[in-house]
Amino acid sequence: MAVIGARPATSPWFPGRRARPRPRTRPQSARRGRRFTSGRRVARPIDVRPLLVAIVVAAGLALFYLSQSTRVAATGYEIDALESTLAQSHAEQQQLIWAIGEARSPAEITQRARNELRLVPLEDAAVTFASPVSQPAD
Repeated sequence: MAVIGARPATSPWFPGRRARPRPRTRPQSARRGRRFTSGRRVARPIDVRPLLVAIVVAAGLALFYLSQSTRVAATGYEIDALESTLAQSHAEQQQLIWAIGEARSPAEITQRARNELRLVPLEDAAVTFASPVSQPAD
């Protein structure tokens, strides 16, 4: 009994029986549209537009990524520079506070008065105090 569309067994498990492969036939409408030149098919042009669009999109995304990463790096450098400037300003402020405290000390004031202004301390007898004003009796 034969099965419609069945092929003869031609695998390695059935030795001795080698049948010719059946030629593939195409419907008549498919044969009409194709052209043959010297036994070869004419290759249809490949549509490269989707590939070009994908390349352009990938290039755009790459440029966007690079611009963003460059921007982040530049901002990081700017932050580092500002932190450095802030640290220098704090150091200057601490030095100025120390200099002000040193300039206000009594020992520094006395030394500057003697050396730069040539002032000498007064004798105790040279200083006289005013007597307190007596209050009138009511």
